[in-house]
Amino acid sequence: MSRLSPDVLKAALPAAAYYPTVLPTLPAPKRAGWINGGLCPFHADQHTGNFRIHWETGAFTCFACGAKGGDIIAFHQTLHGLEFKDAIDDLAVRYLARRTP
Repeated sequence: MSRLSPDVLKAALPAAAYYPTVLPTLPAPKRAGWINGGLCPFHADQHTGNFRIHWETGAFTCFACGAKGGDIIAFHQTLHGLEFKDAIDDLAVRYLARRTP
């Protein structure tokens, strides 16, 4: 598989399509911008509200454990312990390969 550029990947897989598949406690967003991300997947979180995601850019931050990143690629890297290039490849295989006819 040829490697996708980060911009092509993010255009093909917007944050609004990615996050609901990986965050089971994500409340339905009521607006754009920064939203409640549910429970933080990076620590033993028991309180919603500390973990926030940006619905358009994919940026994320947790005010409790300090996890943060600028897009879904950074989130996927952190969640699965992957290098940048491996995260791009994994996202393409997991989420884009099944979309193609």
